[in-house]
Amino acid sequence: MTAPNQYHDRIQRATQQLAQLQARELLASQRRDSKAKRKAKMEEARRRARVAELTFLAGAQSLDDAELVGVLRQHIQNRNGQLRQLTCEVGAAWMTGSSSRSDTRH
Repeated sequence: MTAPNQYHDRIQRATQQLAQLQARELLASQRRDSKAKRKAKMEEARRRARVAELTFLAGAQSLDDAELVGVLRQHIQNRNGQLRQLTCEVGAAWMTGSSSRSDTRH
């Protein structure tokens, strides 16, 4: 009768170890998910701040909200490869010019 009890005890210990391992894996997975969500939230906040900076850099802060959104939506709907390339070039030139203008002010 000792043998069945030993097997029963070993099975019980193995089951407990498996449950603990699964719990640790679950907690680790939850931590990874939480960390990824925090990182995504921080990246979105940085992007929002950058978009606000670019709005001011372009001089578009004086536009009312509806006009600003309208201009952006219209561009998004009408852009194609050439228009996108052209607007990127104009924007890059504007940003380069703006940074050199602000450098001369200091």
